[in-house]
Amino acid sequence: MIGLNRVKQYCRQSWQSLSQDWLIMGEEPIPGSELNQTFLQASLPDFKFYLLLSLATAIATFGLLTNSAATIIGAMIIAPLMNPIVALAYALIVLNPRLIERSIFTLLTGLLSVIFIAYFTTDLLGLKVVGSEILGRIQPNSLDLGVALAAGAAAAFANTRRSIANALPGVAIAVALVPPLSVVGIGLCLGKLGTEIAVSYGIDSSIAAGSFLLFITNLAGIIFSASLVFVSQKYGRPKRAIFGLTVSLLCLSLLLQPLGFSLRKLYLESVAYDTLFQMRKNQPDLFPGTSRFRTLNGRYGNDDVLYFDVAIEIPANEMTAIQERLDIASREMTKRLNKPVKIKVDVIPFQEFESRP
Repeated sequence: MIGLNRVKQYCRQSWQSLSQDWLIMGEEPIPGSELNQTFLQASLPDFKFYLLLSLATAIATFGLLTNSAATIIGAMIIAPLMNPIVALAYALIVLNPRLIERSIFTLLTGLLSVIFIAYFTTDLLGLKVVGSEILGRIQPNSLDLGVALAAGAAAAFANTRRSIANALPGVAIAVALVPPLSVVGIGLCLGKLGTEIAVSYGIDSSIAAGSFLLFITNLAGIIFSASLVFVSQKYGRPKRAIFGLTVSLLCLSLLLQPLGFSLRKLYLESVAYDTLFQMRKNQPDLFPGTSRFRTLNGRYGNDDVLYFDVAIEIPANEMTAIQERLDIASREMTKRLNKPVKIKVDVIPFQEFESRP
């Protein structure tokens, strides 16, 4: 009996030790008056805001042009553009006219500053390159909206709790704000050349338009989810909050169609890759093991046919019967996708050589 009591006491002490860190969940939100003052200061269009934003834009532009993911992440950390966005979400919930005006002004001037600096930097450097970091930001889909919703909720909650305010840099990394705006500036600088490059990769929109859609997606997602968090934390009155939630929800609804279309395209390309992989595995004579798929882009034609543009490297001695192989692949994809499929292939022959001893 004594042994059982000791076990119970040990379990009780262990549970208390483990659950001490959970007390943060019971932490009271920051008072509304204090949070209101915090956002008024955070959304202030002062010198330090534009200085940090300018430096972040320069870093992001250099990273995009050199295709350096690490450099772009560094720009996300120091960019202060999240502050006026979350402040705007809060202002819409409590209906603070002064904070709404200041947040919108800071956001718009910051947005224009980023585009201008990216344009000027690209023009000054004279680089006419479009790498994967740029291409990855010109085709937003519903998954990007999901990231924005999660990031907005995290940013709002972190602002309402003093003990987890250090999570905000991670939120800035999770959602892209300055990089897509920098891509807008780069795309505007490249002009027609940028559009031609995007089309060559099977992307329907221009670089500037696609990246601006990504920014708007992030903006709308952050404002909507942050507004919900502020409402759940009992900031403002429910009747006032309806206005802010309605505005942000309307913006989100306008984005669902283009984002859903991009997600559908991503799904089709995923199925196409999987189909080709399975065919390569089950029918080794169709695509030799030494062949390498370089790119694959899917798109809908006006005739409701799915077109896939594929670039593949094939050994020179395996170049026979290419058309027959494509016909088989098209039929297999048509069967799996339940839609007519046509494949256009750019074949790159290669031959391997070995050095002589």
